[in-house]
Amino acid sequence: MSTPENVSDGSVPPRLGDYLLGQLIAEDKDAWTYHARQRSMDRGVVLVRQKATGCDQPAASFLGDVRAKAAIEHAGIGSVFEAGEDDGELYWTRELLSGKSFAELREGGQMYIPLELTGLLKQLGRAMAHLEERGIRGASLKASDLVLGEHGILRIQNLALAGEREADETARDLRAAASLMQELLQPGLAGTDLFGDTRLGRLFVLMMGEGEGVRLSWTQVANTAQELEQSLASEVREALEERSKASRRYRMKKIGLTVTGAAVLTVVVSALLVVGRRDAPPARDLSGMVPIPGGDYRDHEGKSALLSSFMIDAHEVTIAEYLEFLDALSGMEASQRKVYDHGSQPRTKVDHLPDDWLMVLRSARSGGIFDGLKYDLNHPVTGVDWWDAHAYAAWKGGRLPTLREWLAVVALDDNVTPYVEGWGPVDQSRRSPGNLEIYGLAGNVAEWTRDSERNPSFPMNAKAPVACGGSFLLPASGASSRSWVSTRALRRKDLGFRTVKGKAPARGRNGPGEVAEGQKSGAK
Repeated sequence: MSTPENVSDGSVPPRLGDYLLGQLIAEDKDAWTYHARQRSMDRGVVLVRQKATGCDQPAASFLGDVRAKAAIEHAGIGSVFEAGEDDGELYWTRELLSGKSFAELREGGQMYIPLELTGLLKQLGRAMAHLEERGIRGASLKASDLVLGEHGILRIQNLALAGEREADETARDLRAAASLMQELLQPGLAGTDLFGDTRLGRLFVLMMGEGEGVRLSWTQVANTAQELEQSLASEVREALEERSKASRRYRMKKIGLTVTGAAVLTVVVSALLVVGRRDAPPARDLSGMVPIPGGDYRDHEGKSALLSSFMIDAHEVTIAEYLEFLDALSGMEASQRKVYDHGSQPRTKVDHLPDDWLMVLRSARSGGIFDGLKYDLNHPVTGVDWWDAHAYAAWKGGRLPTLREWLAVVALDDNVTPYVEGWGPVDQSRRSPGNLEIYGLAGNVAEWTRDSERNPSFPMNAKAPVACGGSFLLPASGASSRSWVSTRALRRKDLGFRTVKGKAPARGRNGPGEVAEGQKSGAK
């Protein structure tokens, strides 16, 4: 077979393992980096292939860096899929981040106001703090490593490297981040866009190490950026409301409105309420479950697995449903609440509140935006760890689905697609509905499962918790995808869950997901 024309090194085969090589996008002394496509999952990836000659990095070091990257589990950091060897060729693959890099934004002349940049800096700070707090060594931060996707979601390439973190890494990357952000700051600001220019500039000065000996951590940067973002949002909102009031008063005066002062006040207040009110859909009843018949299914490795029938939620658990759970717990004694906790739950874990719960709930009730995402009560609950999901499922009289149960559902849902639905309510219209009327298998958030298993790509590693399905942050993933996470305590803005219960109706009954008499129930 011929070598792709856009690959510079003539010895490169067009295929490595399960991957078809595409465009060469980067090269250094140790490796080539390509766009590639994984045939079995029909998804785009980035493939890094070690050079066979002239390479300063031995195979052990190459694979050590890959293991360090694969251990990272954070929503803001790109995932590593697997490492492999094909006819002596060492390579590894990582997620192809969706969006534009800071380098592309800069080249395209894209600029942002302080309020927008503080939101991006907050997201970057949280991702980099994940590496810093765990002492993970990383490569230098570059403009091409920061990718801005839909909904203002900022993610970074996986920069982890094997070995001990160097003492100056935080200062090095803070300087780089401040420089990159400053290049995207809108010049010549006016009006409400000006808010925060001085305060953000001061934060940049501190990040550059020019702040009278002040040494910042990434956590401090993230927290400061979040406080500044909230302050700026409030200031801008108040300024716009005042401008709207002034404009309304001028129009009323101009048309010679002749009503009494009390009537004028009533009209103005009513108008302000209408203008300021957001349309927040009420919580819908999304508690339905779909029966899945027992039978012989195939697992992710292609092995036969005999399953009993069960029921699975038609939708991911919503914010409204999780709120009911928290309200129920608040009315119980401590001994009653512990009934729903898993036996392995750490003693230091004293509640089941999701990350940023009060902010998320306020946004969901008002139909507002938090952390770049629009919410209502019918959106999936996220920011929950494995023990939170287990406790909710136990409270509902169910449990989390196993990996094999998840794959059985995908196998039966003939029309389920590999395409991820974007962030939205759990019952949002799907691009290609499956025949089981089960929503969200390929999105809009990944979901906790009950199992911990070994990653077959890294069989020497210990068993780890597994999440299934795609998410709005991983658009290349599909319904059958799975990912291994480092700990059950992990919380991500794109990770939620659904529950399963008991046994579904016996074969032969015409329920949703039922396999008709005489029809094979195995996986596709």
